[in-house]
Amino acid sequence: LGIEVQGTNVEARVQEMKDLLSSHTDDEILNSKPMTDPTMIIAMKFLGKLETGMTQIMPKSVSYVTFKIIQLSLTHGMSPVSPLGFAYYGSYLAKQGNINEGYHYV
Repeated sequence: LGIEVQGTNVEARVQEMKDLLSSHTDDEILNSKPMTDPTMIIAMKFLGKLETGMTQIMPKSVSYVTFKIIQLSLTHGMSPVSPLGFAYYGSYLAKQGNINEGYHYV
């Protein structure tokens, strides 16, 4: 599908997400165009299923998939899977004690 999910450490991945999201306003995110590329839509569906399964099998690796979902959503448009990525990201932030920041994305 032409996408890669590579890992560094979780803290670095979360910082990358914060940097990526800080370059977009809430209005830009909420009013993003819908995803239209069929390949990206399939990739997002795959990532959504992967993310859900990884929460049980490899919970520490979920952030890599979450970042990819958010990155593809901001680059190629929002898909029905996009909210899942934002919800997982917000949930992760809340678990780390950043409840207000986490709530912002869920």
